[in-house]
Amino acid sequence: NGVIARPLLNSVWFTHDATNADDAGQDADKDGGWECSGGNCLYQPYNNFQEYYGVVNASLSSPTVVRQALLNDCSGNYVEEWWQLRESLLGTCSGSSALNSNYFRMYKINNNDQLFALIIDDNDQDYQYLDTSDDETLCSGEWADSYGRFAGDQYHLPNTGLGEYVFGWWLLDIDGDQIADGTDPTNWDTDGDWVNDYFEIEDDMLDGIRGNSASPIRYDDRTTS
Repeated sequence: NGVIARPLLNSVWFTHDATNADDAGQDADKDGGWECSGGNCLYQPYNNFQEYYGVVNASLSSPTVVRQALLNDCSGNYVEEWWQLRESLLGTCSGSSALNSNYFRMYKINNNDQLFALIIDDNDQDYQYLDTSDDETLCSGEWADSYGRFAGDQYHLPNTGLGEYVFGWWLLDIDGDQIADGTDPTNWDTDGDWVNDYFEIEDDMLDGIRGNSASPIRYDDRTTS
């Protein structure tokens, strides 16, 4: 009806049950996009399935349509299984180039790297007024978690080769592979930077350059000049 809807905070749920896909097409946190090319703006849901894979192509909204799209995995086979779709989208089988294509990579590899996880609760009450004094870092690819830490304190880049994990990794990573398992289907703004998840992933996909601007799992400074 053209009215921008707020997230349904009283019905945000998901089963996380691989044997029950009933909630895969739901979009309780209302973090989708808007199509405004016509006379009216139409809301495009960003459902739980799309959030898990970081998909912003509105046509790839379910496993059925993904299979019909005849996408290729890294071996050139048609995508039929979930791991093939992750492979296709993130480029995880492309060697060192995957460091640039994997927009869900959580750990920071050097000071110039912009593809890493950073979730902050900034406790700000207004978008225009920033107060960093009470920021709480919940997850950071620049720090090493106490779990599996090999040496030193938390304030160093995690050495994944020695078994170190990203600080607060479990907030995004179910299986501990240092790759975020999607954006949060219960939160329209996973990283807490006041920009919704769909917009941040779409920005990177439109220009084809990962991490050059916004990221759905990395808190981005909203300071303007």
